[in-house]
Amino acid sequence: MKALFRGWATRTTLVAALFAALAGALLPASPALALPSGSGWSASWSYYHPTAYQYAGTLPGVRLTGYATDNSGTSTTVGTIEDTADDARCARVMLYANGVGYVADRTTCGNGSYLTYSTGSFSQGLLVIVYRMIPGTTTHDKGFAMFVPGSSADPGLRTVGTGASWSYYTSTAFQYAVTRPGVRLVGYGAHQYTDQRSSLNTVEKTAGTVGCATAKVTGGVSTSGGTCVNGGSTSFSRPDLTNNLEASACYQPTPGTQRCLAITIPEPW
Repeated sequence: MKALFRGWATRTTLVAALFAALAGALLPASPALALPSGSGWSASWSYYHPTAYQYAGTLPGVRLTGYATDNSGTSTTVGTIEDTADDARCARVMLYANGVGYVADRTTCGNGSYLTYSTGSFSQGLLVIVYRMIPGTTTHDKGFAMFVPGSSADPGLRTVGTGASWSYYTSTAFQYAVTRPGVRLVGYGAHQYTDQRSSLNTVEKTAGTVGCATAKVTGGVSTSGGTCVNGGSTSFSRPDLTNNLEASACYQPTPGTQRCLAITIPEPW
């Protein structure tokens, strides 16, 4: 297995037009070889209240839904893992909390079956692992991981709307977003016939104070952009990224400490 994770629309028609133009330039017209399909792959997490966030993930035949409390950085979580297909496969979730260890591990088999879980407290972030399992074995044939960082040292994370997501909307095309106070990154990409991955991005400064918003996407090589203009945005792209991608967004207030947020966008397999 390769190493290890709902998107926001762009805010203006100008940005949408730019993405369309870039996609035309960078996305392949007709793949020359079969690529692993990303259909049915997705992951997301976001704060919907200053003391709570939700998270979710899907694979073909697998669906995870979870909710967590966050009281000044100390969290607990509950959730459900579902098997959603008659495909001779099972659905599994594993949750790992830094400083505690594994706090949940549930596997359910059979179309329409599900299991729930609840955990004790943790405070150093949550690693969410989603697998599609081969019944009767410890082998998975699809999977990914997503990390939700702890907020005890970064209380800005508890701002409503903070979060990250990615999803495949065709077998090879994907979208992703990263949002935290002061900055929003929205990106699109495609797994190309050369086994490289394109990345088309816009980073926006959402803070009305003095400071700069930056973003970066890395996968073998990297591409980045930034703006210090209130309400401003800039776009950047690259056609030759490889393997899993990491998309990050940062805000540097002046004065103050730069804070960043990242998510991993897996390469399907």
